[in-house]
Amino acid sequence: MPTTVTGLVLLVVLLLPGLTFVIVRERRGSERRPTPFRETGAVVFCSVLTELAALMLFALARGLMPGLTPDVGRLVREGLGYARDHYAQLGWWAVGLLLLACALAAAAAALTAGRPHASAMSAWWVMFDSWFPGENPLVGCILEDGSYIEGRQASFNVSSEDSPDRDLVLIEPLKYRPPGETETHAVPWGAACISARRIVTMFVSYPPAPERATRAAAVATQGSAPAAS
Repeated sequence: MPTTVTGLVLLVVLLLPGLTFVIVRERRGSERRPTPFRETGAVVFCSVLTELAALMLFALARGLMPGLTPDVGRLVREGLGYARDHYAQLGWWAVGLLLLACALAAAAAALTAGRPHASAMSAWWVMFDSWFPGENPLVGCILEDGSYIEGRQASFNVSSEDSPDRDLVLIEPLKYRPPGETETHAVPWGAACISARRIVTMFVSYPPAPERATRAAAVATQGSAPAAS
C-alpha cells in the first residue's frame, strides 16, 4: 500500500479504469465471485490497456494539434520547471485522459458483459434469463411446509452461486395453496418474496415460441373457416 499522497494518487490513477470495468460488468451480468488474484489481475490488466489506448489517442492529438496539447518532451527534459509553468494545462489533460480511460473501460465492460459462461451461471439465471431473456415467466414453487405459491417472476438474485441465502420476487396474478389442502386459490396480494431456503421444487412456464404461436393461430383459423363448396 502507498505511504504518501503521491503514491496514493498514482494508485488511484492506475486502478480506476479497471475498477470501472469490473463494476459495469457486474451490473450488466451475473454476479460472480472470482478469487482475489483473478479480480486484481482483471483490474490491473484493464487499467493498463485502457490507459495505453488513451495515451495513444493523446499522441495522435499531439501530432494533429501541437499548440493545444502539453509538450511531453519539454516535461521530460525540464521536469518540475515545465510543470510549474503549465500546471493548469497538465492538470486538465491528465483528468481528461483518466476519464477517457474510464469511458473506454466502461464501454469494454458493456460490450463484453452479454451472456456469462455456463460455468458462471446459477440455475436461476439459466431459467429466468439465459433461455428466455427479457421475459417474465410464470413460476410455481412448492415450499418446504407443503404449501404452493404461483406468480409472475419479477425479480431474482443474479448471483452465480446457487446459494440458499437469496430471494425470489413474484407479482400478481398470485395463487396460493396452504399446507394440507388440494385447491389453489387466487389471492389479492400484489407481490410475494420467497426465500430460496424454503423452496423445495420450482416450476417455470415460458411463453410459447413465436413460430409455434403463429402456427397454432394459423391452424385455428383454418379450422374455423367454412369449407369451400
